[in-house]
Amino acid sequence: MAQTCTGICERLKPKGIANNLRYNSGQKWCSLCALFIETKDYVCHCCKTRLRSKPRSKRYELPRM
Repeated sequence: MAQTCTGICERLKPKGIANNLRYNSGQKWCSLCALFIETKDYVCHCCKTRLRSKPRSKRYELPRM
């Protein structure tokens, strides 16, 4: 069965934050629904795909101290 967005994720959509702070504030990216979700789970509640918890580009990571 193919994975599809069912629209549940629209209710879980958090308020806007600067792009480089989204992952650090606990938000995760769903590549199928194409939006950030604020959850502790590793799977999207809407489409059951794995969420990305780290940025793909090093530019958006905050330096570690």
